[in-house]
Amino acid sequence: MASSSASKKHEWLVILPDKEGALEKRMKVRPEHLEKVRPLADAGLVPFGGAFLSELPKEGEQPKLAGSAMIAVGESREEVVEMLKKDVYTREGVWDWDKVQMWPFKTAIRKAL
Repeated sequence: MASSSASKKHEWLVILPDKEGALEKRMKVRPEHLEKVRPLADAGLVPFGGAFLSELPKEGEQPKLAGSAMIAVGESREEVVEMLKKDVYTREGVWDWDKVQMWPFKTAIRKAL
């Protein structure tokens, strides 16, 4: 029987658009971002995430990254925001926090490509 004081984790769909003109900064700090997000993924706090594009790239073109999208897990919206505010993309001004969107989410299916 579960303890009544046990924490309840919830999924959140998070859309984090990049600030205008932040692509160069994003690419510069991307290795640090990926290094720090992997332990969060391993801990089940970010079971899905990646960059979204402004358009599909033509063959031979670099993708035009426009922001990040993820499923984040936490007890509350505030807990997830606190986790994301520690990310290098926040610290270096890549994500546009005035445009961030978050919704409670319930995964039905999840399968890697």
